[in-house]
Amino acid sequence: MPIKKVQSEFEKLTDILANGVIADECTSGELKTVHDQLQQAILSRDPAKLIQDKKITEQLVEFEETNPIAGKFVKDLINALSGMGI
Repeated sequence: MPIKKVQSEFEKLTDILANGVIADECTSGELKTVHDQLQQAILSRDPAKLIQDKKITEQLVEFEETNPIAGKFVKDLINALSGMGI
């Protein structure tokens, strides 16, 4: 069940990137990297292990601290990952 929450939050990230909510190209690029890593993890057979290996949560925490505009979204995604034990 926790992976469903991660997938839901991932879809929000996809929408944020598609709608250009993050105008700064550097920030948008960093977020796109996290997006791609999450997508790879969700599609893998062991998403929790892949997410841990790629240190996605560390990237998200850093992103949350430096980009308060997307802070709530990032916090929700971190909480969803935490529900998976990550």
